[in-house]
Amino acid sequence: MIAPTPSDIGRRVAYRDRPEVEPELGIVTSFDRFFVFVRYGADLHSRATKASHLEWVRLASSG
Repeated sequence: MIAPTPSDIGRRVAYRDRPEVEPELGIVTSFDRFFVFVRYGADLHSRATKASHLEWVRLASSG
């Protein structure tokens, strides 16, 4: 689960509604007290997503 702040807009997230399912990656575009709005893949518009189904994507370190 994530708890976004205004500085998190533009960060990558992974959506997963069940642990055994491959995550769907997206970008946080906005949020309110009920939902995080995420643009997934090649979608043109954001989708309302529950924060409990999102995780921050960690960038792999090089080196």
